[in-house]
Amino acid sequence: MLYQKEEPILNGQSSCAENFRCAFSPATFDLSAQVAIEKISELLRREKIEGVTLEQPEDLMSEARGLMTAHSGSDAPFDPERFSKIIDLYFRTSIKVGSTGYMARQFSSVFPVAAVFDMITAISPQPASFYEAGQLANVADKIIAEEFARRIGWDPDTCDMITTSGGSLANLTAVLAARNDRLYASWKTGVTRRNGTPAIAVGDDIHYSVCRVPGIIGIGQDNIIRLPLNDRRQICVRRAIPILREALAEGKDIFCLVISAGTTPVGAIDPLEELADFAEEHGIWLHVDAAHCGAFLLSERLRPRLRGIERADSFCIDAHKTLFVPALCTLLFYRDRAKARGAFSQEASYVFDHHENSMTRFESGAKNFECTKRPAILNLWLIWAMFGPQVIAQKLEYLVDLTWDAYSYLSSLPDFATVHEPEANILCFEYKPKGLDSIQISELQLALRDAIRDGGRFFISKVEIEGRNVLRIVMMNHEIEMDHIAALIFEIRSRAAEIMKSWEVRALDATMVAQ
Repeated sequence: MLYQKEEPILNGQSSCAENFRCAFSPATFDLSAQVAIEKISELLRREKIEGVTLEQPEDLMSEARGLMTAHSGSDAPFDPERFSKIIDLYFRTSIKVGSTGYMARQFSSVFPVAAVFDMITAISPQPASFYEAGQLANVADKIIAEEFARRIGWDPDTCDMITTSGGSLANLTAVLAARNDRLYASWKTGVTRRNGTPAIAVGDDIHYSVCRVPGIIGIGQDNIIRLPLNDRRQICVRRAIPILREALAEGKDIFCLVISAGTTPVGAIDPLEELADFAEEHGIWLHVDAAHCGAFLLSERLRPRLRGIERADSFCIDAHKTLFVPALCTLLFYRDRAKARGAFSQEASYVFDHHENSMTRFESGAKNFECTKRPAILNLWLIWAMFGPQVIAQKLEYLVDLTWDAYSYLSSLPDFATVHEPEANILCFEYKPKGLDSIQISELQLALRDAIRDGGRFFISKVEIEGRNVLRIVMMNHEIEMDHIAALIFEIRSRAAEIMKSWEVRALDATMVAQ
């Protein structure tokens, strides 16, 4: 007898066996779900204006360790009270995206039903890269791709879309596809300089992930051509075109031009049509990082701001930003389906089947860096199925309108200065009280960001524009109204008065010490 079945160790009456059964028990799910739903419902109904609570890492680590079974000396079965405390700790240390005081980052509160569905896809996974493992996920990919293709004006039969875990990975994948399209042997033999030095061109405010790509794909950071911006923080075509022509004349093989539809600092949309003209003239792959503003395609009113995106070879949208679904979920679109496979050319018989059939043609695994990938697209498909895309468009339009109202209001205040006219839902500005020089004003913005964050009512961000610090708000919460903007202005003025008073005391102390 080659194999003799033994009684499972866990059939014993030990506490370890009891703990094991409890950990996987449906009854544990029932109890934990009840606790979680009560906590989540309470969070969603909370109307308190609050920002973020920062705690010292060492203190937080100590508290987190105290909640761990392994550090309590107990192997006790599921303890709902401990689970409740863990949820409380998580919420306490989270950014309050549902609060009207949250104006700092580009991620939003999500559709609650999508959060519930996220739990379902965790319990019953559908790894999304291959059809046999993720049937509905792969079908949903095609449905959403067709929905966007119709709005872009692309032929659904010749374009393509894949999902990735974040915009950084989408940008990397697109530029890799562009490199392999131009330098077709580079995947196998490495990058060569047969037709010049391979390079990419980017706007000065491009997302930092794009600037990592040349180092990753082997062309080097020195071969990034940075393009200057105009006063709206868009690529300045008048100045950029001569720079690009000069680079080509000097032997740079610019195989990809990466531009933005919604830059991270200010939400600027680069001149898509004019840059597409140059890319087409010189046979350069045009990739648009539309992580933030690509969702404008769903709005009849906002879509014209993206005129020209249909001429891109590829572009991406972060669904976890402005499509309001759980992170991470990025949509990467290719105008030419044949080029979507160009990013990766591999043989792996345990997953890839190069003999396409009715099922494998729905797969994205061969076109994607990821293998086991969450079916994040299902959350977006769910919203389409339950409410329709118009609910996304309505929220986007409200947020963009709110940002413009905030811009108009701040522009009317004598002690505030706006940095740009907003094209999206991001606004940068400065608080400029009298009596401070430019260096002090820049220092004040940074001090204000910290003081407001530490105050716990509002959470805003800062960004550096042309060497100076400015304040930045991102309208992602549809519950925010102009009254909340006015309350933020009051908070800024109050905190600034405290900061400048402390500066005066510090200066006086320094004078006394010097004497």
